[in-house]
Amino acid sequence: MKAGMKYETEIIVNEGMLANHNDPQLPAIELPAVFSTPSMINLMELTCAKLMDNCLEEGKGSVGMSVEVRHLASTPCGKKVRCEVEITEVVNGKKVTFAVNAYDENGLIGTGTHKRAVINKAAFNM
Repeated sequence: MKAGMKYETEIIVNEGMLANHNDPQLPAIELPAVFSTPSMINLMELTCAKLMDNCLEEGKGSVGMSVEVRHLASTPCGKKVRCEVEITEVVNGKKVTFAVNAYDENGLIGTGTHKRAVINKAAFNM
């Protein structure tokens, strides 16, 4: 892994990704039917994890360490969202920082940074 490496994924927003999706374990509140911030962060994290996974040796994986993002615009159900990530820093081959951006057909909807750490899968029962 090295700075400058990039990866992207694309999804179609579905009902389970909306801010108004009801999880009975969470407090009920009326929210709009748009792509939720947690779903956007999940997409960003998984895109970063996939890039790392493509580079790691057998038995290694990664876990998230921090997320700093801004959700800039709403995206309705059924629309495409593309996530682009780029490695900006690798420390000792174990800690990786990413620039993360998400776009819909109207432009940038989210931006920020995400950090991940390399782990031994066996230590996490993977």
